[in-house]
Amino acid sequence: MTTTLPQAPLTQPGRHPLSVQLGDAIDDRVAEALDDYIAEGRLDGRIRARRSPGGLAATVAAGVAAVLLPWCLILAATLPSTYQASNWKLTWIGLDAATAITAGLTAYLLHTRNRYAVLTAMAAGTLLLADAWFDISTAGAGFDRTLSLAEGILLEIPLAVCAFVVAARQLRR
Repeated sequence: MTTTLPQAPLTQPGRHPLSVQLGDAIDDRVAEALDDYIAEGRLDGRIRARRSPGGLAATVAAGVAAVLLPWCLILAATLPSTYQASNWKLTWIGLDAATAITAGLTAYLLHTRNRYAVLTAMAAGTLLLADAWFDISTAGAGFDRTLSLAEGILLEIPLAVCAFVVAARQLRR
């Protein structure tokens, strides 16, 4: 059975009188449903801001990305190509120590079947990639660069991938 709307003059541009009536009926039904929810105590009548699935953390992460991307362009335009660094040994020892600690902690947490191994595996993988990046990008020409590339390609990047795979598998459990 097909129902057609009666031909009547339009009351608003592009809107038929019956569609206005249907819209009012829908509004009335929604209002009644809300009244029922409030009466039953399922809603307290206050209007709350709508939250995104990630909440505040998603907003902060998006803000960080929005700030850091233009910041990278500023750094690319203003940083010198070389720089004399203080505490060079401490920087590298700290990075390698953090990588070793997160890898060791991941091994322990995996051994004890602790669900937090996901977090330490992700941290270890990230630190390994950072180590490879800085090893290669700060190495001098010649043997140092070749050694850094070999270390990064043959050890650090594959180990980082393994750490991410471990984390992904743990998430599926």
